[in-house]
Amino acid sequence: MKKLDRYIGGSIIRLVIISSLLITLILALFDIFSNLEQYLSSNLNYLDIGLLTLLYLPQALTLALGPATLFSTTYFLSMLHANNEMIILSNIGHSFRRIIRPIFVLGLFLVAFQFTFSEKVAIPALREKEILADQKLGRTTSHDSRNITLQSPDGNYILHAKRYREQGSQISTVLLILLDGENHLSERIDAASGYFNGEYWVLKDIQRYLIDSNNHHLLVEKNEEYHNPQITMEPALFRNLSADISTMDLEGAIRYVQVIKRMNATQYAVYASDLASRIWSNLTPLILIFISCATLFAWRKNVLILSILSSLSIAVIYFVFDMVSMIFAKQAIIAPYMGPLLPMIVLSGISLVILIFRRT
Repeated sequence: MKKLDRYIGGSIIRLVIISSLLITLILALFDIFSNLEQYLSSNLNYLDIGLLTLLYLPQALTLALGPATLFSTTYFLSMLHANNEMIILSNIGHSFRRIIRPIFVLGLFLVAFQFTFSEKVAIPALREKEILADQKLGRTTSHDSRNITLQSPDGNYILHAKRYREQGSQISTVLLILLDGENHLSERIDAASGYFNGEYWVLKDIQRYLIDSNNHHLLVEKNEEYHNPQITMEPALFRNLSADISTMDLEGAIRYVQVIKRMNATQYAVYASDLASRIWSNLTPLILIFISCATLFAWRKNVLILSILSSLSIAVIYFVFDMVSMIFAKQAIIAPYMGPLLPMIVLSGISLVILIFRRT
């Protein structure tokens, strides 16, 4: 038993390592050539280009691990059929489920490895790459955003800004809705602009509507500025961080999404979907192993070519399904956490049915 497990596990691991290195190299070359025009126009030397590529390699490895695992599993099982080893193992009492058991154990190890490597190595390296690229290429990263609506944690007011400029922490075309203790509208304030003074937001060129619901009176007044120490939302909540959720530290990303859920419902689905994808995408090697093991591999010739083609087909189906489900999640059509999980659940369910009814 242990010899069989070592044989299967060792064969798969060798294939995973070789395939991962090859796919990582391809991704690194793609990164270089896709940015080559910017590198040349900014007169970057070979050392800078090499350093940027080196910082991208950990991220490329995490992207390569899933497809590499899929190909390795597919090729190994195909070779068992081609060399009649599957027949020998069956004749001595080893069922197909027993043969693929160590492959699933290896898949669990790869999931743990990918999660740890991604959080501890790949994401920090990717942040460094972005910072270095901005410095060398003279790029400026803007977190300006448009059409932001935030509600205070205590629910006492709602603030909408048509545009937020990170420089100077300024907002423009502002609408402030103040609510009373019974969540009834008490004031509405329209402002041309506003800025954060370090403690609260100051609104300028305002038109204020005071509502007396008991007497049904409406008082309108205009002022140059409006000061309310209760309007203390941090400017960071207005920033466009859709690209940063995947690169900020995990604890910070979780806290930020929790705050956004309470204060900005329109953006919550986008941020929560990106966070869910960052976490659950680490299951990709295990899911692809599951799908690969559920597929019949009875080829006798051209095993390598057919394994590559079948792996590409499975990968295309899986990642296209994932892309579509993520679009649905970001549009709030489905729950954010279902974005990365839906293709895993559906394809794993189909694979499980195949394994139950087609394998003995």
